[in-house]
Amino acid sequence: MYLEQYPTLSLPFPDKVIRQDPSALGASRATQLLYDAAINEFENLPLRVLELGCGSGTLSIMCALARPLWQITAIDIQPHLIALAQANALDCNVDITFQVQDLKEHQGEYDLIIANPPWQKLGSGIMSPSESRNLSRFELACSLADLTQRLQTCLALSGSALIIYPQSRSQDLSSSLDNTLLDIKKQYKHSGKNSYVISLIRHGRDL
Repeated sequence: MYLEQYPTLSLPFPDKVIRQDPSALGASRATQLLYDAAINEFENLPLRVLELGCGSGTLSIMCALARPLWQITAIDIQPHLIALAQANALDCNVDITFQVQDLKEHQGEYDLIIANPPWQKLGSGIMSPSESRNLSRFELACSLADLTQRLQTCLALSGSALIIYPQSRSQDLSSSLDNTLLDIKKQYKHSGKNSYVISLIRHGRDL
């Protein structure tokens, strides 16, 4: 892989820089908000952590730098982004297991699952000429129902998930969880140009 072709992004850690593919969606305010929520909620303990749809690895790498005891696995359906994530992790000297995999096929049990999934329903916006960008933005390969089913399958009984969606999809997430044994226990709401909601999800419903 010729990393020189990709623009760099400085991380909020001394001398840590990664590269991103401009044809895909890069790090954004949503990435930072999800990272902040994960670090605020969970300490540096040996947690089994899974990131669904990791792209070039920004979020997982930041988490690994801040929480070195976390055992992080990160998956994405796009091989070139996983290759870039692996190179970024090597440059940042962090140990993360990156895998090319369809979210719907992943197996395992995790104490923490984090995701910044595709937000836009099919037909809800204009497609980009970039297939990679479309996969990151639209529910082409992963629907909200696919995401919540994977949480149900892979989340340990005592585990937690942190999922970020725009405010406009918050009720959709809640409705999708009605088909599982999972429930939203806490929400972080962030206003601004783009309004986001980060939901803390766990097993068990309040009776």
